[in-house]
Amino acid sequence: MIREMDNEQTLMKTEVLKQNLQKISFLNKVFTIVIVSLFILTNVLSNIPILNLDNLLSFTLMHFVVFILFNLIIYYLIDIRKLHVKDENINKMEFFVSVYVTLFITIGALVSTRELDIYNPLLIYTLILLSCSSFLILTAKQVAISLAISSPILLSGLYMQHGMNDIFKLQIIYILSVIPIAFFISQSIYYSFKRSIKYQVEMMKEAQVTRNLTKKLREANRKLELQASLDPLTNLHNRRAYNEYLKGLQIKAKESPFYVSVIMIDVDCFKLYNDTYGHTEGDNVLVKIGEILNDLADEYNCLASRWGGEEFSLLLADKEEVVTKEICNKVKMRIEQLNIPHCQSMIADYVTVSIGACTTYITEPSEIYTCIKKADEALYNVKENGRNSFEHCYVEGGVSV
Repeated sequence: MIREMDNEQTLMKTEVLKQNLQKISFLNKVFTIVIVSLFILTNVLSNIPILNLDNLLSFTLMHFVVFILFNLIIYYLIDIRKLHVKDENINKMEFFVSVYVTLFITIGALVSTRELDIYNPLLIYTLILLSCSSFLILTAKQVAISLAISSPILLSGLYMQHGMNDIFKLQIIYILSVIPIAFFISQSIYYSFKRSIKYQVEMMKEAQVTRNLTKKLREANRKLELQASLDPLTNLHNRRAYNEYLKGLQIKAKESPFYVSVIMIDVDCFKLYNDTYGHTEGDNVLVKIGEILNDLADEYNCLASRWGGEEFSLLLADKEEVVTKEICNKVKMRIEQLNIPHCQSMIADYVTVSIGACTTYITEPSEIYTCIKKADEALYNVKENGRNSFEHCYVEGGVSV
């Protein structure tokens, strides 16, 4: 909980500083244009005799230079140096914004106490104060410090100009009115921005929770789909997955012809094995055979499934008959290498399998089922002729070759 609060505060400060740097850059450019324009008006147009503006325009070179130097420094830091807000420099960036606001408003106060000829001496100060208060996102401390420094300077300058006369008293009333207004505007903007950030954080949290739940749901659905397509004992595909794979091959056959091979595998004398060693040991045999077929499925990129009971199937696409024969040999050899004792077998002293296979060059979707039928017939022939072997046939145009 504490870490989350710290993260939210850090995020809040980071977003505020990013916004302030962008807005300071914008304010800096705008006030530079305004200052240059005023300088042109006061120092160029006043030299045109026909306009007779000598007594109307006044903006001293010193004030112009102060403003321009200040803005150039800010421009260099933000736009040339490209100040960036990082976790390790947040405090420095906050200090930079505080110094900018304080100096900017203080310069406005100093200019307001010097330029008294044509405009209200509080105009520049008011303009800068309200610009910073309404445009930047400032904390109460930042606003209070800038006001605490600039206001006494402004009041001191005005007092030195007028003394304690009626004009100065009105100016005090004006300043005491503007300061709380500026402070209220600044804090309204700050808390409004803070609420928007909190709202965004909450939305991000909700979005993250939703994404996590969606991810978990997808994972759960994938597990359910996987469980629904796998044989729970051997982890091979079940008949449902086998049939879905066949549908995919039929769709593919409509597009272009290709080779299909079906390999049917049956454990020899498996009933006798169960009767002798028990069903638990029988299941262990099926699991070990399943592991072999899974490995071969990965090796040859084919579908291995438990057809039912002690029968298994391998389904290959785009594999020619030589590959099919190679797989049949590997299945037979690897199961023999398990050397699982089978004392009641009528074929050997260990567990063996009979294999029937068929390869067909598919041109029509229905020919896939012909291939399966021929593989099943080949398996039957092996079982009728001594078992522990394999038979492979090639079907072309519905005729065995």
